[in-house]
Amino acid sequence: MYPGHETPPAPAALARRLKELREKQWPDVRVTQSMLGEAVGGESPLKVPTISGWESPTSTSSPSPQRLLTYATIFATRRSLGDGQLRVLPADELTADERAARDALYDELIGLRSSAVGEVPTASAQPHGAGTWHFPEGGPVRLVCGKLDPKLVGAYADAKSPNHARLQEYADVDALVELFGHVRMVNPDSDVRFLLAEELEPDDLSAHVVLLGGLVWNPAARWFSRLAELPIRQVTDEAVEDGEVFEVERDGKRRRFLPTFLENDPTLGLVEDVALLLRMPNPNNHSRTLTLCNGVFSRGVLGAVRCLTDKQLRDRNEEYLAERFGNSTEFGLLLRVPVLRGKSATPDISNDASRFYVWPERTS
Repeated sequence: MYPGHETPPAPAALARRLKELREKQWPDVRVTQSMLGEAVGGESPLKVPTISGWESPTSTSSPSPQRLLTYATIFATRRSLGDGQLRVLPADELTADERAARDALYDELIGLRSSAVGEVPTASAQPHGAGTWHFPEGGPVRLVCGKLDPKLVGAYADAKSPNHARLQEYADVDALVELFGHVRMVNPDSDVRFLLAEELEPDDLSAHVVLLGGLVWNPAARWFSRLAELPIRQVTDEAVEDGEVFEVERDGKRRRFLPTFLENDPTLGLVEDVALLLRMPNPNNHSRTLTLCNGVFSRGVLGAVRCLTDKQLRDRNEEYLAERFGNSTEFGLLLRVPVLRGKSATPDISNDASRFYVWPERTS
């Protein structure tokens, strides 16, 4: 079939394998390109020409790592078939054997893709469970929040109250609840915990650390920011009360990014916050990660988290990260977070208008 080659050329090998999965994984079932496009595309079904291009040995296009993860999840279990349609089972619904089959198939596909596009796959770049929030080696994960000023907490924050609720002390609790459930789901075998910055123990500092919220209420964020020498700073600004704005220095000039209020429409008030999503190696343990989800206000923190948890946009956002940063272990984005009546909308980071600043910058 491929004269002069014992094995097909790298791009053709991936195309052939994808076609083989669709046509031969379940010989008694006809899986069409249309069915596969709907399943892989999710909320935004892929058109038949896209699937056909990925299966063509002469095409230069190939699925992103996140799309290949979806392929692997579908074809890891016959339970993906139902009522004549394909579906993608959530990670927490897969059995141990199905997760193992998914991971093995994903490893195979990502290896073929890496050969096709000339990349070397690394563990940090392989989203076996679900993209950025999956930590493949199973290390401990610590989600760290700041503590609210005592003047701002409710009566039930008092440990003496019979109705004591510990979370009433936490800042950015919306973001914490959103992220904790997602991280637990995609890392079912990992030790995932949330805690206040003041509760951190020395062993926690070398885990996968996720810092939620800004520098004022989260001393852990101040401590890690000093160690990591981040390219994006948070500073006070007289135009903004109860929040710190982001500042970037480029070519000797400093630029600040501020939230937007509609002063003449108190019903709307805050209509746009600024979020920071940053990932880099943990300075205390370079085999693990440090992630910052931050905002000028809590709406920005939640927007940073939802970039990669929101079912409607996370796949598209993961694709942008894969295409923009490749195998890099460090990246940072300053993002617009639309806010409607106090509720954060998820940023579409593939949209140029959603991004204020991206780090590292392109070199060419």
